[in-house]
Amino acid sequence: MYCVQRSVFVLTDTAIRESRSLRVYLELFRALDLSAIPDRMKELGRKGYSVHAMIRALIVKHRERIESIPQLVQYLDGNPILAELCGFTPGVLPGETPFYRLLGRLRHALLEKTLQALNRTLIEAGAVTLDTFLMDSKPVLAATADNNIKNPDRNLTDKKKKPARNPRATLGYLAKAPDGRTTFFWGYRTHVITSAEGIPLVEVTLPNDRSDAQVARTLINRLKRVYHFKRGAVFIGDAAYDVNALYELIVDRLKCRAFIPKNPRAAKTPHATGAHDRPLCAAGLEMAADGQWADRRRKTIKRKFICPLKASATRARLYPGGCPAGCPKFAGYGCTKYLQTPFSARESVSRDSKHFPQTYARRIAIEQYFSRLGSLEAYQTSHYRLTAIQNQVTIAHLTQSLVALAALSLGHRDLIRCYRSLNRVA
Repeated sequence: MYCVQRSVFVLTDTAIRESRSLRVYLELFRALDLSAIPDRMKELGRKGYSVHAMIRALIVKHRERIESIPQLVQYLDGNPILAELCGFTPGVLPGETPFYRLLGRLRHALLEKTLQALNRTLIEAGAVTLDTFLMDSKPVLAATADNNIKNPDRNLTDKKKKPARNPRATLGYLAKAPDGRTTFFWGYRTHVITSAEGIPLVEVTLPNDRSDAQVARTLINRLKRVYHFKRGAVFIGDAAYDVNALYELIVDRLKCRAFIPKNPRAAKTPHATGAHDRPLCAAGLEMAADGQWADRRRKTIKRKFICPLKASATRARLYPGGCPAGCPKFAGYGCTKYLQTPFSARESVSRDSKHFPQTYARRIAIEQYFSRLGSLEAYQTSHYRLTAIQNQVTIAHLTQSLVALAALSLGHRDLIRCYRSLNRVA
């Protein structure tokens, strides 16, 4: 028995040399600067467990996709060397309660400061750029029986009837399923702005009753205050951000560019239009965009559209006889139409340009980011208080930046977004 104990607990350095996974965690914890967070909090229990050690353990929880605190404690109990790397005294692990108390009482601003320090290091190393930003949000399911699809009595209709022990949770909806049905849930949303490289720069988790566009304005102002990006930066978001007040902040005030598609539900078009919000010609074909310009004196934006057969040789081959409506102008330049709309920051975005879809396609990076953060549909929490949930999700975001910094330290800049690949190269 003595030899077994000696091989496990005394030869820790040998175990780290032989285990790639342990070497990755050693590099992760070396890169993590927790100086902004006090290491001891008297109210966390009579034994006074290290706050820094528990935060490192929570990073292990998110990287290993461990679902709950009890499972984390069990996992560390079965991996004593990893527990020692976290900073716990060998053979002495906290129970579940100190972790719950930590998440419920730790000042969220301290975790935000730690995340920002990690990101500044990545920016100084040239691994993160500040010229393109991606905006999106993801549902966070509350810990309630009302979110259990097997519960026949769950409440997904009455907004006033709050789930037990979840006073801040609100009713929201998930993305539509392939069959077109919408799934509702009780919980929150985590909003984030990432860099083009998929690194979280600013984030916040709030109840569902705050729209994406409202939260984005707060996050963009924080992004400017913390990272001081320059004019001309690109902001990319889906149609949920198609709100004129957000364009006024991005385009008019910050002098940046917005690549946000129009939300069909917010569009008011008195004229007949096609699938791409362009007018139809006499033959019923959707016309091709040919530029736009702003008349600031008249406070309007004028958009020009031309014959679709003249604009595209491929489409013209579908009509060898020429214009189906027999337009007399087809022999020359073809028919044209002009649309004038009241001037606004929202209307100033040139969505008909070839550059717009190419830039908007880069939004896939934030979809990939959320897939690394947790399950594809929604993020799950096992806590009840909003403060604990915010701290839990911020540590999840922080883990993403920490993985990127560890990849740099290991000399693998190409793996800054890879959770598991580091284990193969460490």
